[in-house]
Amino acid sequence: MKKIFLLAVFILILTPLLWAESVLTLDDCQERAFKANSNLLQSRLDVDKTGLTVKQRYSDLYPSVSGRLSTNASWSEKSGVKVDNNGYTLSGTVNQNIYYPGLFSALKAAKFSEEIAGLNLREAMQVLKASVINLYFSILASNELIAVYGENIRFAEENLKRVRIMYELGSRTESDLLKIEVQKGQFETQLLTEEQRNSSLRRQLNILMGQNPMEAFVLQPIKPAVSELPDIETARKHMIDNNPSLLTLKKQIEIQKINIKIRQESYFPTVSGNYTYSYSDDDAGKLTSNSVGLSASIQLFNGFNRSTEKQKADIDLKRLELQQESLIRDNLSTLEGLYQTLETYRKMEKIHEISLRSAQRDYDLVSRQLEIGSGTILDQLDAQLSVLSSESRLVETRYNTKITEAQINQLLGM
Repeated sequence: MKKIFLLAVFILILTPLLWAESVLTLDDCQERAFKANSNLLQSRLDVDKTGLTVKQRYSDLYPSVSGRLSTNASWSEKSGVKVDNNGYTLSGTVNQNIYYPGLFSALKAAKFSEEIAGLNLREAMQVLKASVINLYFSILASNELIAVYGENIRFAEENLKRVRIMYELGSRTESDLLKIEVQKGQFETQLLTEEQRNSSLRRQLNILMGQNPMEAFVLQPIKPAVSELPDIETARKHMIDNNPSLLTLKKQIEIQKINIKIRQESYFPTVSGNYTYSYSDDDAGKLTSNSVGLSASIQLFNGFNRSTEKQKADIDLKRLELQQESLIRDNLSTLEGLYQTLETYRKMEKIHEISLRSAQRDYDLVSRQLEIGSGTILDQLDAQLSVLSSESRLVETRYNTKITEAQINQLLGM
């Protein structure tokens, strides 16, 4: 009985822990996303696939070896005499490509393709990281707004009870009572809207982490402190040198140059060598033979296909170079805009902090005036709305600052 009692106590203690929502830090969310996000897993498969392509290109440098074994058995009969003829032949052949157009250039291009796949994976990880940070801080901001709206609803309910009593005593009008009820309804509407948005953000984060969209979790609050970022001039240089999209485009340009080289090589001959060894043994005796061969072939004319393909490759190279210039300009413009946005948010945060302190003092003053009968319900409602508005803007600005920092880091390839 004692063991059964201890087991029951253990179950009672353990059950709430098993059913409790998991508390996730920002690092936890990013780690889960890196392990289970479907888009990221596909990018990893692309890296594996291009690695196999490189191996295939290396295989073209190796010789091909083939072997053949044949046996024969025959018999004949002449003048009642049976004659048998039995034997076998064993042969082996080695073929080696010495050179053909694109043999070595294609291997170099395959290596660049493997590097591009790695850059695409890196970019996918950075985009995923920024998306997780965006949703993480958006949910934290939403949680704070829900708490703000809930607190304002509580204040509105207290005001409603107090004014209802005063209305019954005849010291407040029905209009005062209705105004507070309307304000409480506005707060409740804001709360419902924010709760719906919060649920949507949570579903999105679950999907990024490769989880059931409805899985419950609790995020570890983080104080949105200011992060250190490089100055704008350093950031420009860092972005050009490290942005995965720009690096990928550089590799694509190198591959296109190789493609042009392969088109030029199409005018060169194809050279291959082979060696064959053969051994046979039959009733006629044993026979061993060796043969070595070298062959070369060249295409003299195939219309104008080769020159046309070369011209098309030159055009593709020019298009990629123009695309690179355009992407650099676009990214620099985006970087400038993000830095300006970040600076604006940091200034706005200080303004909203002052605005909130002022609104709170005004609300306290109006509330005291209302208690002594020198203020009105409308003044108090306006003051309370001002506090709510200032507090909401401050919360949103603080977390938007962190989200903007994440966007800058993504653009810089960090």
